[in-house]
Amino acid sequence: MAQDFTVDRNSSKWVIGSDGFLKEYANDEAAIEFNADGSYKGVLVEPAGTNEAKASEDLDNATYWELGRTTIATDTETDPKGGTNSYLLSETVDNGDHFIRIPQAQRHPVSSGETWTNSIFVKKGNGANAPDIVQLTHSTPFGASQYANFDISVGGGTSGTVTDSSGGTARIRYYGNGWYRISWTATSGGQTAANVLFSFTNNNPTAGRTPSYIGQANANIFIWGAQLEESPIATSYIPTTTSAVTRVKDDIYLTSASSLIGQTEGTLFIEVDWQDSGDSVQIFSISDDSADNRIAIINNNNVSPAELRMLVVSNTSTEVAQGEVSSAYTGIQKIALAYKQNDCELYRNGSSISTDTSADLSSLATLTDVNFGQAFNASAQANMWIRAVALFTTRLSDPECEALTTI
Repeated sequence: MAQDFTVDRNSSKWVIGSDGFLKEYANDEAAIEFNADGSYKGVLVEPAGTNEAKASEDLDNATYWELGRTTIATDTETDPKGGTNSYLLSETVDNGDHFIRIPQAQRHPVSSGETWTNSIFVKKGNGANAPDIVQLTHSTPFGASQYANFDISVGGGTSGTVTDSSGGTARIRYYGNGWYRISWTATSGGQTAANVLFSFTNNNPTAGRTPSYIGQANANIFIWGAQLEESPIATSYIPTTTSAVTRVKDDIYLTSASSLIGQTEGTLFIEVDWQDSGDSVQIFSISDDSADNRIAIINNNNVSPAELRMLVVSNTSTEVAQGEVSSAYTGIQKIALAYKQNDCELYRNGSSISTDTSADLSSLATLTDVNFGQAFNASAQANMWIRAVALFTTRLSDPECEALTTI
């Protein structure tokens, strides 16, 4: 893959490898990710991300993590990297809320309107009273009723669920070997601090925020790998020690590619594993390295509801910008954009979803650059998995495009 185009990312990246454990890809390597069962997921393309949770794998460090009516101990349980650096968090038999969180002095300041996501890897504990239900939230100032509860009961399975949430967006993903990554996203309404606050719930799937109760002996959870970031989703895991760490954006492109690009007609094809980050993104684009002449498949979140669109700009004139509502998209999507003078069409999963018969491409300049998961200027990064791409120098027929995009 890296032989065909340039991957420019000056930081390493952790994703699930084919063996079900987190794998580190070095600088400028395409981060090929797999599902927990070993099946291919795709190349993960993301914008830059910063983990503000310090000591993300050192959760018994009292400088960066505060306990409330819990104890924490290192454990030999295999962690998501395949090592033995997990922690066992246990309730104490005291009345009150039972948690681990970032202490006040280490919390990150936020401003009104900012959206923050916290996340942590969890696995059901080994105690007789190990709970199935756990909770994530931010600090109280973020919103007294904002929280999410998660069911992680199926160790080694894939059916973890969100059982209850309020005031934000909760997500859970299975990482293999009994580990789930749970995340909680909320937007500040003028509050001052974000946090990673993981709580026990007395095993109540509808418990309110940080419930108070008398804890039990042998009620425990394995935890590992905390993350706090200004983002509408939990991005790929970023390890930290005593300071925040930034993973730079993925910049994937091919230049001097005019011979590979249909200049007067052609077809773009891309297969992705969809992840809606809430941002407007460019999924696949060709251009003359400017905004003046370009053809792109985009997801536009600046309209409501969001739309998957074909975008064709010829000599600064927007010839086509239309598509279909994409807010319900999930999982694998096969998308093709076929273009020709007065004949542009967008296809998804075996069907035509948008047609234009008036686009004037006669003054389109020579197209030279190909960008995957971003625009020509390395902006508008997609936040999803690219599974396959293809360029055709002819405008494929309607039956060909339908066949190409059929799942």
